[in-house]
Amino acid sequence: MTVKEYQSVPDINWSLRSLVAATGIALCLFLTAFSAAASSKNVQAAKAVERQMADEAAVVAALAEHLALQTAREREALSAPRLKPAKQLSSLLAAEPRFDDLSGWNVSQASKVRADAKELKCLAQAIYYEARSESRIGRMAVADVVLNRVENSLYPNSICGVVYQGSERTTGCQFSFTCDGSMDRPLNDRLWRESELIATAVLSGMRLPVTRNATHYHANYVDPYWAEKLTPTAVIGTHKFYRFPSKALRSAAPVAM
Repeated sequence: MTVKEYQSVPDINWSLRSLVAATGIALCLFLTAFSAAASSKNVQAAKAVERQMADEAAVVAALAEHLALQTAREREALSAPRLKPAKQLSSLLAAEPRFDDLSGWNVSQASKVRADAKELKCLAQAIYYEARSESRIGRMAVADVVLNRVENSLYPNSICGVVYQGSERTTGCQFSFTCDGSMDRPLNDRLWRESELIATAVLSGMRLPVTRNATHYHANYVDPYWAEKLTPTAVIGTHKFYRFPSKALRSAAPVAM
């Protein structure tokens, strides 16, 4: 090896060391950048989850607020106005046979029904066509109105007479389904069976005075002319219920519900 070649060896070694060092630095920078990118993605993912949880919490809070407001409105509607303090619906439900769940009710009790098959069918029809989308209490409320009318001298003294009063006319029928063609449409078998079961249960003694002696009701999206002449008694589901304003019966009832 010549002197010149010998002197060039350290330069070669230094160049190799520099190259290795530079490569190491580049690798470190790459790993740092990769780690930072991964961390950034993790942060973004965490923030996305956090936002989703916040959105869900907001929805739950809004739903809770809505339910609280609806409950307050229902309670206010149930308590106004009245001539004397009325029993709370909860106390009525506690004192009478339970109606919120008929799954365990023995259908053999139908022998106790104080009405013939025709009367039972008429009541089931009123429940089905007027309130089939309501809760069981809501459907029973319609049955309660029918029976309150049967007991009122202003109306026919039979269930079918009450339900079909005015049905011979295209206007003026007391229950709209009896003159608007609703009965021409196919029945929902499940809801019809439930309506029959509720009618049977009510006539078997499981009747609850949830409407507070109401003889009238209407859906909450209409404003009939006769409503202002009567006393509100309850709001159940989508229906508002009314009775005559005093014990003295008027000479004639409103023409239509």
